[in-house]
Amino acid sequence: MLIDKYLPAYHFNEFHSIELNGFIDGIYHKMLQCDFSNSSLIKFLFRLKRMSKNVYTIEHLTKIGFVKLEEEPGKEILFGMVTDNPMFNTCQSNVSSKEFIQNSDDKIIKAVINFKLQDKSNSQHIISTETRVWCGSKAMKSKFKYYWFFVKPFSQLIRRSMLKQMRKQIQQAAKLN
Repeated sequence: MLIDKYLPAYHFNEFHSIELNGFIDGIYHKMLQCDFSNSSLIKFLFRLKRMSKNVYTIEHLTKIGFVKLEEEPGKEILFGMVTDNPMFNTCQSNVSSKEFIQNSDDKIIKAVINFKLQDKSNSQHIISTETRVWCGSKAMKSKFKYYWFFVKPFSQLIRRSMLKQMRKQIQQAAKLN
């Protein structure tokens, strides 16, 4: 998994998954193209977290400070973020994949989020997303812990809503084909 390559050790995480049933072609591509702009809940939660309202697809995560670190087409896409602010108000958006892995400064926090597709069988698929956060020092970890306490429930709602939107839109597209 790409997420293990970029952030094998972490202090905070959340994981969510959803199953899709049926013979569906092009799930991964459809997953990346899923439009979240129809979800009132996602838009409301993004506004609540003071995030850009322009995050319509997974790849639009770059509009809120994430950098696309790597992709294994058909399987997994990974985004990362580096910040010196435990509330993620500022981010280093020009960090390369190599710099992301190598940077272990005690004044930073690194976060990754992936979206992954697994086939259980020809007719059963799992889409999952995992978020991991690594803090460079005990002080940063302590500061982030308070932020995470308040943000995690909203983050969970966003991830679950994204997965439900993906399942709904992928299954609708499959019915049309």
